[in-house]
Amino acid sequence: DYVPMRDLFTNPSVSFAYERGWRQGFAAAGFPGPDKEAEMVMDYFAPVAEGNEASTVVDMSCATGLFTRRLAKSNKYGRVFGCDYSDSMLQEARRRINADSELRERKSGQTRLDLVRLDVGNIPMRSDSVDALHAGAAMHCWPDLDSALSEIYRVLKPGGRYFASTFLAQYFRGLQASENGQSGPDIQAFQYFGSTDELKDMLVKAGFEEDKVSVEVLGTACVVIKAEK
Repeated sequence: DYVPMRDLFTNPSVSFAYERGWRQGFAAAGFPGPDKEAEMVMDYFAPVAEGNEASTVVDMSCATGLFTRRLAKSNKYGRVFGCDYSDSMLQEARRRINADSELRERKSGQTRLDLVRLDVGNIPMRSDSVDALHAGAAMHCWPDLDSALSEIYRVLKPGGRYFASTFLAQYFRGLQASENGQSGPDIQAFQYFGSTDELKDMLVKAGFEEDKVSVEVLGTACVVIKAEK
C-alpha cells in the first residue's frame, strides 16, 4: 500500500525534480539556500568534527546529496555518510557524485564518502559513534519522529551535535486544508509542527537536555534546530 509520508520521496519523478526546482522553492519559507545552509551546518559542526581524520558526519535523509556533496567536498571530516530511505534519491545522489570529478576521484587524505539506504527510525550504526548529524528539510518527512530522534540521540557521541532544518505548519496550510482534518502517515504527506516549543519538546523527549537545544525561525516558516548530546 502507498503511504504518503513514507513513500512520496521514493518516486523517481520527485527525485528527478528535487534539485531542479523543488528544493529552490523552499526559499519562500525562509530557507537561506544550500550554500548558506551548508556554511551554517559546518560552522556548528566545527568544534566537534572539523580537522579530525577519524570524525564521522552523517547527512540523514540526504535526498539527492545536496548537502552530502558539500560536506564531503569541504574535506573537513574523516568520513561522510549520505543516508536516505529512498532508492531513487540515492540513485540520483550517486549520479550527481559520479558527475563531479572532485568527488568521483577521491584521493588519500580527502574525506571518504559513502551512500547508505536506511530507515532513520532504525539506524544501523553503533551507539556513540557519530560526531555530527545533519538533517536538512527532513524531519517533516519522518513518519515516526519519536523513534527517529531517539535513534539520532543514540548514535551521536557524547558532545556530538545535531543540526536540522524543517518547516512550521503554516507553510503547509493549503495542503492541510485539502486533508479535511484527517491525520496520520497514511493520510498526510508531511508532519505539521505548530510551534518551536513543540519541536524542542520532541528533542528533549528523545534525550537531549533542554539547555543544549536551540530552535529558531528564519523568515516565515523555516526552522533551524541545533542540539548537543
